[in-house]
Amino acid sequence: MAPQPLSRVRPNAAVYATPDALRMRPNLSCFVAEIIARWAYVEANLRTILSYLLRAEAAPVAAMLNSISSATAQMDMIGAAGRAKLHDPELETFEAVLKIARTAAKKRNAIAHHVWGITHDLPDALLLIDPEAYSDLFVEIQEILANPHQHQWVILQTDNARTSVYRENDFVELIDELSVVSRCTTFLINYLNPQHAARDQMYRLLCSEPLIGAALSTLRNSRQPRPMPSPPDPQTESGSS
Repeated sequence: MAPQPLSRVRPNAAVYATPDALRMRPNLSCFVAEIIARWAYVEANLRTILSYLLRAEAAPVAAMLNSISSATAQMDMIGAAGRAKLHDPELETFEAVLKIARTAAKKRNAIAHHVWGITHDLPDALLLIDPEAYSDLFVEIQEILANPHQHQWVILQTDNARTSVYRENDFVELIDELSVVSRCTTFLINYLNPQHAARDQMYRLLCSEPLIGAALSTLRNSRQPRPMPSPPDPQTESGSS
């Protein structure tokens, strides 16, 4: 289950947005660090996959990806390379791994780039605030200050509907998902190598992952197969010359 909005858990809770939130919830902050670390490992594997697809050295590939700030754009680049170089079943397996990586990336990106906070109403939780909600708060403050007729004591805070409640189980679920993605990217690196001694085993391990199985099912229902083109018939070629 995804983290719930604060407006559903504690509609009237007072939110304190602060970078000290992680220090104030030390039993949860360790999960944040682990999520960042696990995604770094996934990114390194994705760079390796792109290096293989482009037959390029790792350093130029890393420089290319690092020049693109958007994780979505990075995934798009890797996906485009795969579609240009691979055919089924390698292509659909590659796309399935990339699909689950994209899903996990969205969740990780919120952890890395949104604003942390707490509420005293939920001592067992951290709050993750949408950056736009955080910015809107200051816009509202400036509007009040700009109107001398509206100066009054009011309590302003970020939008609770755009503030998510993270408890230990929410972090653990994401860490488990990232573990699967990390494992699958490792399997994929080995599977894409036609010389790998355990290549068939890598494919079986990938297909045994429920997330990959679901992604493969979705892909097969949404696109036409792309098998390796058959080699030209030598007799046909000689007959047409």
